[in-house]
Amino acid sequence: MSNVIEAAAGRRREVLAALSTANGAEDAATAIAHLLAVSTDEAREVLRAPLEALTGEGAADSAQSGPGGFTLTPFRDTEEHTSLFHARSSDESSATAGEWSEEKTEAERAEGLKRIDSESAMWFVAVDTTRDSPVGLVFGEQEGDGDVDVAIWIRPEERKRGYGLNSLKECRRELAAFFPGKHVIVRAPLSAGT
Repeated sequence: MSNVIEAAAGRRREVLAALSTANGAEDAATAIAHLLAVSTDEAREVLRAPLEALTGEGAADSAQSGPGGFTLTPFRDTEEHTSLFHARSSDESSATAGEWSEEKTEAERAEGLKRIDSESAMWFVAVDTTRDSPVGLVFGEQEGDGDVDVAIWIRPEERKRGYGLNSLKECRRELAAFFPGKHVIVRAPLSAGT
């Protein structure tokens, strides 16, 4: 890891705050350059770095814990995360209306992983760290060169415990860092049940 990325990781809260208020990539680079007292080219290196480099996530898939034993971890091509995605697809209250077949679910998951790899999407698993239990999913999808659409799904049995609100708070910070200068928009309002 380069020195500038290490410096950015050490001041990640300030860096993420600067990114969340930036008005486009150039504004973000200027803000980071000023914050870290580095050149604009070095600041662009920070913007190109994977989010894990700033948040300290390692191979163990850990992420910074949010308030009250809650965190978001990146969605991965694992059996546990696949199972959670299938649970969402069969939930009648989700955006799928519970109507997706197993084949459609797998096709959508595979396409989502491709978008994650191409850095046009970020998906997260919402985790209650006090129980080490995945409680939902967060989908951040960039629409063209514009807004980032956010969808949040919480397991029906885990609703009314604040996980939806925690997911919204945490993902806005993560997505603002990953898509600097883009508007993060929750298209469907959070229901009281999340």
